[in-house]
Amino acid sequence: MQTAEVLSGVPGLAVEQQEKIAAVSKNIQLMADLGYSDIVVYCRVADGMLVVAAARPNTASSVHPEGIVGQIFKEAPLAVTEAFENGAYSTETSTGGDGEEIEVAAIPIRLDDVVIAVMAKEWRLRENWRPSEMEQMYVEAADDLMAMIGAGVDVGIDFPSSKEAGDGLFRIDPNGIITYASPNAVTIYRRLGVDGTLPGQSIYMIGLNESPVSSAMEDRKAVSSEITEKGMTVAKRAIPLIENDRLKGVVAIVGDVTDVRAREQQLKIKEATIREIHHRVKNNLQTIASLLRLQSRRMTSPEAQQALMESVGRISSIAVVHEILSQTGSGTLDFKEIATNINRMIQTGLVQPDKLITIATRGSAGKIPSPMATALALILTELVQNAVEHAFEDRITGKIVITLKRRGNMLTMEVSDNGSGLPENFELNNYSNLGLQIVHTLVSDELGGSWEIEGGNGTKVVVRVPVVQ
Repeated sequence: MQTAEVLSGVPGLAVEQQEKIAAVSKNIQLMADLGYSDIVVYCRVADGMLVVAAARPNTASSVHPEGIVGQIFKEAPLAVTEAFENGAYSTETSTGGDGEEIEVAAIPIRLDDVVIAVMAKEWRLRENWRPSEMEQMYVEAADDLMAMIGAGVDVGIDFPSSKEAGDGLFRIDPNGIITYASPNAVTIYRRLGVDGTLPGQSIYMIGLNESPVSSAMEDRKAVSSEITEKGMTVAKRAIPLIENDRLKGVVAIVGDVTDVRAREQQLKIKEATIREIHHRVKNNLQTIASLLRLQSRRMTSPEAQQALMESVGRISSIAVVHEILSQTGSGTLDFKEIATNINRMIQTGLVQPDKLITIATRGSAGKIPSPMATALALILTELVQNAVEHAFEDRITGKIVITLKRRGNMLTMEVSDNGSGLPENFELNNYSNLGLQIVHTLVSDELGGSWEIEGGNGTKVVVRVPVVQ
């Protein structure tokens, strides 16, 4: 469940209070990873303590191996209950279900001096664990952030975990002097050409763009940006540490995202190339369709004219698919959009001016792969063209309805009309209509589906095909 959804169901929690808790909850994954611990946000309800947000660490084993958001604990950690009742920081050591000792540190979350929730840091105690300098610095950073939240300080943190692959951490004092740099941070700055030992150096003197850090210090707000310099793209995130309304320092998180951005750029180039190819294919198909229209006008045989115009419809239906692919660049398409475009094309190109035949599309088919979309577009074109040409020969008005349905991986397409119906003694196996033969081949052989045709008051064709992503 999402935090906003859970909060909306907490009785007596005002909108402003929900927004406050949601804003704090955006930061918990950052603190979980820095602190090697679970971060859980509780709200008090009639049955106990409701978990409205939780984050498991990517850096250590979780106290809660399963998702607990939305769960009510009738017996919450004592530290959580005390933080609610006393409105102060509280800690406890308890025994988990597996017999291991669990440490819990809880702080109240306030709005207008009212405790509206409690944030708890929960972690497994490790026997004889002696944290390295890096681990100690990460834990201290998490504790500083947690203390700020307990003091009601909002610096606007709203970016993801700090423990992505290759990320490094700096601690910087109020004067801009680096007091600690993790090994990953040192490696990244070595690649940027910074020599010497980083601790003790000023961020203003190392020759790099450190505007996120300086902005965080000046504005006392968290800053996140990507900076490209010396052939590298580095993500820099800076969080000011505030204590008793004074700047205590800055935690800066850096990550080398050069390769990631290069891959993204390559994907964008490939996507643009694919779109351009689809655009050119569409243009070429439309050119062929135009040539066939010109050729049909030179024909004296009505049968030849009709055959050429049917071919124009088939080619144009494929062009519709490529046109949408040139716009979206996606390998999956919304078939209802394709169906609507095909219907519009047939309405303007095949329906005789002296007839009032409407074509409507209903329902939805969802997203389908582009090869399947091409085959279905051809099937739909054949069925609608067939209805336009044969269902209303002795009438000037008529209606064709395409109904799309999707149930799981099964797509159903119905094409029905209120025309004259099927010929007497109609036998599908003995019917030589090229369009229906194309439908049968595409549905059965290419898409592995089935179809049936029904007469009566008009004609209805039902096509059922599996959607294979």
